[in-house]
Amino acid sequence: MKTQKQSDPRERILDVANRLFYAEGVRATGTEKIMSIAEVAKATFYRHFESKDALVLAYLQRRDQAFWDYLFNPARPKDLREALAKLDQMANRPDVTSCPFLRIASEFPDTAHPFHRQVIEHQDKILDYLTDLLKPFAIDKRAAAERLLAIIDGALSFRLVYGTSKKVPLLSSAEAILKSFQSASTQRRR
Repeated sequence: MKTQKQSDPRERILDVANRLFYAEGVRATGTEKIMSIAEVAKATFYRHFESKDALVLAYLQRRDQAFWDYLFNPARPKDLREALAKLDQMANRPDVTSCPFLRIASEFPDTAHPFHRQVIEHQDKILDYLTDLLKPFAIDKRAAAERLLAIIDGALSFRLVYGTSKKVPLLSSAEAILKSFQSASTQRRR
């Protein structure tokens, strides 16, 4: 088994950044601390990442990939309920204390900032995915997807505020939103 020192320096840097950015925030985490914990020299760090900004963007890309890998493995959810159940499980894992993307958005609220734009891109991909899963429903799919995303983000914010000791009712909340859309759609057709 390889020791940390022998593993790929780029991966070590990303692993450390992943832990620190998630736990402490981007602004509070300096590159010197990352280099020290990752056990890499400054030259090695800058050979892999031209700046801290480049590292943050790589971190966000890695988090985005990890989200989709989680959701689609071992198999892609067959329908909306299965996807929401999987997101409910994720939100209630003991190691999930919030959403890394929401944390970045709060640290960099300017929507034109490259980090915030990466967050918007991630959220838009989730909206598109949810909208696609809503195809079988005779409702305003985009509006329902936006409400479902608000429930998902709210669940992750709940974890940040209250900690991991409370279970977040993401699935039941999402199902209630979906039912309200279905009821409204049925009433409009009458």
